[in-house]
Order: sequence, then structure tokens, then C-alpha cells
Amino acid sequence: MTYSACPTRRFITCMLTCMKGIIMKATITKAAIAAVAGLAIVADAFLLFVKPHLAQQGASSALSQSGSGTASSGNGSSGSGSSAGSDGSSGSDDSSSSASSGELQDGTYTSVASPNAYGEIQLQVTVKGGRITDIATIKMPTHGRSQSVNAQAIPELTDRAISAQSAEIQFVSGATETSTAFVNSLQDAINQSLNAAK
Repeated sequence: MTYSACPTRRFITCMLTCMKGIIMKATITKAAIAAVAGLAIVADAFLLFVKPHLAQQGASSALSQSGSGTASSGNGSSGSGSSAGSDGSSGSDDSSSSASSGELQDGTYTSVASPNAYGEIQLQVTVKGGRITDIATIKMPTHGRSQSVNAQAIPELTDRAISAQSAEIQFVSGATETSTAFVNSLQDAINQSLNAAK
């Protein structure tokens, strides 16, 4: 009996060929899933990091155009602190998370839930008199080590943010994921307040 005439060998060869095809399809499927997951991460990064800054830049340029007339000849970032602005704001060139008293609209703003590796953080920010007066944590990871990390980090981040009146705060050591999600969530609430002032 020859190789091609043996039904058992043909069956085994056929099965191996099919298995190779299935494995290749599984590999392709895993690669497709990884690509989609990568796109989702990029989209999340855009929503959390880029979009608020773009919206903030649009808001600050609209404010500078309506508030300062034609006295400003450029919006470059080379003037590192000397401000000749007529709107009474501080001389800070980076207004991406500025929350000076004339810009924020009074109210209570609930941020989007900002994800991190352990869950999501969502804040409710209260603005009174154009200043951030309270930051309440609505949602945070409460399982495992996250509970103890958040119990220490969230109050510290809250104090820092209220003191700074900004999302530009120093992270808490050992709580980088929590700090990042807190800052992103806070920036979203600040952006809501800035947009409400328009």
C-alpha cells in the first residue's frame, strides 16, 4: 500500500493541514483583536489627553481674541512669564488646565469616568466664586490594593488640586495610575466649567 492510497495517512495529512489553517486563523484573529484593542487604547488616550487640551486651547484663544482686541501680535510660547495681558490673569503661558477665578463658571460638574489599569475614577467638582471649592470622588477602584492606595492618594490629590486651582498637580508617589486618572477626570470637569462660562 502506498502513501497516497493509505486512508489513515491521508486523513492525518488532511487533519494536520486543517489544524495549520485553524492555528493560522487563530493567530490572525488574535492579531486582529490586538489591533482593535490598540486602536481602542489610542482612542482612549485621545479622549483623555488630547481632546481636553485641544478644547482648552480653543477656549483660551477665543478668550484672548475677545478679551484683548488687537493688542496681542502673537500667541507663541517664547514669553516665559512676562505677561502684558489686559485681562488680569496670571502670566502663565500654559492655560491647558488653568482655573483662574475669572474663567470658571460656578456650578457642580461631574467628569467622565477616567480609566486606569485598576478601574475608573470619576469626580464631581464644585466651583463657587470662580474657584474650585470641593472635589468629591464619585467612582474609584475599591478592590485589592487599589483600596488602600486610593484611600491615601485621593485626599492628597484633592488637597493639591484645590490649592493649585488646577489639574497641574504633583502626582502621589506610588499611585501613578490613580494620579493620572484623577488629573484627567479633574481636567474634564474644569473644561466643562470653562465651556459653561462661554
